[in-house]
Amino acid sequence: MGEMKSGGAKEEEISEGRRGSAEGLEGHLKRVTLADVFDESAGGFSFILGWQFITLFSPAIHFSTYNDISHFNSVLGFISVGMLLVLLAAALVPRHFMRKSVAKVLRHFAPCVVALCTGALVVVDVVGPDYGQPWCSIASTLAGAGLGVFYLSWGELFSHLNIIQVAAKIASSFSIAAVLFAIAVTLPRPATVTIAVTLPLLSGYLASRKLRPGDADAKEPSEPLQLKPFIMNAVLSLGALALTGSFVRALLLNATPIIGEGSYPWLLLVATLGSIVVVIVPLLSEESLDFVSAFKAAVFCLGLIFLLLPVIEFGSIAADILGLATYVVTMILVWVVLARVTKLYQLPASVMFGIGWASYTAGMLAGTFGGALLSSFFEITPRVLSIVTLVSVCLLFVVYLFVFTEKAMGRLLGGPTSESRRPFRERCLGIAASYGLTERETEIMMLVAKGRSTPRIREELGLTIGTTNTHMNHLYKKLDVHDRQELIDLVEGDLPGKES
Repeated sequence: MGEMKSGGAKEEEISEGRRGSAEGLEGHLKRVTLADVFDESAGGFSFILGWQFITLFSPAIHFSTYNDISHFNSVLGFISVGMLLVLLAAALVPRHFMRKSVAKVLRHFAPCVVALCTGALVVVDVVGPDYGQPWCSIASTLAGAGLGVFYLSWGELFSHLNIIQVAAKIASSFSIAAVLFAIAVTLPRPATVTIAVTLPLLSGYLASRKLRPGDADAKEPSEPLQLKPFIMNAVLSLGALALTGSFVRALLLNATPIIGEGSYPWLLLVATLGSIVVVIVPLLSEESLDFVSAFKAAVFCLGLIFLLLPVIEFGSIAADILGLATYVVTMILVWVVLARVTKLYQLPASVMFGIGWASYTAGMLAGTFGGALLSSFFEITPRVLSIVTLVSVCLLFVVYLFVFTEKAMGRLLGGPTSESRRPFRERCLGIAASYGLTERETEIMMLVAKGRSTPRIREELGLTIGTTNTHMNHLYKKLDVHDRQELIDLVEGDLPGKES
């Protein structure tokens, strides 16, 4: 889990926030520099997010609304299809898809494709659906494929940062994108279109500057058999959250996109800032990064919004803010989880982000289409809303209680669980005393528990390959564990031992 030194980050071997001070949130924030919050990475990522917001949440590019069933497939549907094709290809054949030469072509080709397709959608909108609908579908699909490449590229970049840097850049990127959206949609349409066409070009340029030549090479996953069940549960849960969130969003958002008069263009910024508080603040609330609290806060937020369905007036400001919050909360959570898992277990970014975002995109597409279908063919009565609320909340409970539980979240993401809240060093020293570990074995155990790879451990301790392997074998034998994951579980308190 070795961090990539970036900007002015105060690394000092933070180990993904496990060295956070006892002050929790304040301690983490003290280590965040301006370069962590905003640099070329944050700016470039915000540009492609801004393009996505403008395209999906305003009619400036195309007349289709977000939840109008009659024109649903013309933009959102085919963008999702294009994304799914690219993401699944990256996940299934990572060595071929992300080979250096292919990745270089895609990184430079995708921005041009997205920009040209944006212009094509504007032309189709001017010509009218009777003449341009086939071209609209083609342009949307190609734009979605380009967007999928962007997601993989930025996912690769984020997977090299420590999680505090990822959280800071995601928070700033989403905020900047929301501001860009608000400004762009209040301008005359030619100016809005110009901004929308330019944003992917700028994002692609900055991504190509930040990606190193070897970044696209597939890495060998660590402990693939042990991690597979956890990763699949995480993927399924992210897809389920996207499905329920988009289903409710299709009902809450007015048929007219959020580009009305007055404060409407700024509602996305309000929803974004609220979503950042919901996910990022709980994440940084403990001295060890608390992914469990971030996950619980996101689920609680979605559940609360679902329960408010019967009492909120459709098309109102409150409905639009809550509907957009379901979108931003889940997106932020997905970026944080995928970046963490990819970095922690040294997985190929194309595989992890490909599978994760494919699941999210499929869930969002199904939920949006289902919500649009319901609102188009059925009158939304209080009884119907009650049924929708019941189904949505039940699905959230299933995800939280059975699919991706609090314990599974803690084990997969390496954060604290409810069974283990003692400081990291204190837990390790207690285990070392209980199992009779030597000083060197204790050092190695702590590095393994922090996610260090074997080569990184050799480098940090100045050991040879043979000496490191000998210490590792003795450590596993004394602790009665069989792999790294079981050792991490023991340190986190998820396995029984003498210490308990």
